[in-house]
Amino acid sequence: MQLSFTRHCEATIAKARARIGLLFAKLPLKDLPLYLTIQVFQVYVAPLFHYGLNIWTSKVSNSALQALNAVWTKFLKRYLCLPAWANNAIVYFITNEQPLAQTLQNRARHHYGGLIFPESLSGMKLSFLDHTQHNITPYDPIPLIPTEFWSTRVIQNIPMNKFYRKRLMRELFDIDHMDICTRKNFHVRSEADCICKICSNPAHAYHIQNCSSLTCNVKCKSPKQSPLTNFVAIKK
Repeated sequence: MQLSFTRHCEATIAKARARIGLLFAKLPLKDLPLYLTIQVFQVYVAPLFHYGLNIWTSKVSNSALQALNAVWTKFLKRYLCLPAWANNAIVYFITNEQPLAQTLQNRARHHYGGLIFPESLSGMKLSFLDHTQHNITPYDPIPLIPTEFWSTRVIQNIPMNKFYRKRLMRELFDIDHMDICTRKNFHVRSEADCICKICSNPAHAYHIQNCSSLTCNVKCKSPKQSPLTNFVAIKK
C-alpha cells in the first residue's frame, strides 16, 4: 500500500504558521538576539513536526517539502525585516542555518531506533526504515548565492536592534534597488535594462552603494557616522 502524508504535512504547516504569528504578537522576538529567536522556534514550533517524523518524511510530496521550508525562511525573514522574496540562500548563509525539511530528515534518522518488531514478522520490516538510513547530503547555500553578493560587506554578527538590523539587511540584500531603478514593473533583482534614476547609468546589482551621484549627495549632507560600521568585518 502506497500512503501519502502530504495532507498531514500541510495541516501541520498551517498550525505552525498560526503559532508563529502568535509568537511574534505576544513576544518581543525582533528585540532578541538571533540565537534566542531560533531557540523560541525550536521550542514552540518545531515540535509540531516531530510527531511521526520518521514515517511522514518518507512519503510526502516535493511541493509540501517546499512549503515546509517556507515556514522556516519566512520566520527568519520576519526577524531580519526582509520581504518574502529575499534570496533564501543568503538568509541561510548569514544565519548559519539550513532548510527545515533537511533538519527534520536528519532528525528522523534517529527516531526509529526504539522500534521493536515481533519475531512473527520473519524478517519483514517497514519500508520507511530504508529511507531513513540513506545518507543525506549536507546543505551548502553558497552555490545558490548570486555572485554580486560577495562584493558587499561581511558582518561579524547580526544587530539585535531592529532598526540597525533592518538597515543592514536592506543593504546586504539590495532591497532598495527599486527606489533607484527607472523600470516600473516589479523585479527582485537587477536586469540588463535597469537604469539608475540618479546618475542615468546602468543600475547593476548593489549599484546604490557605488552610485557616484548618490555618494556625492550624501557627502554634501555630512550625515552622522552610521552605527552599522560596528558590524563591518574584513572582506573575504
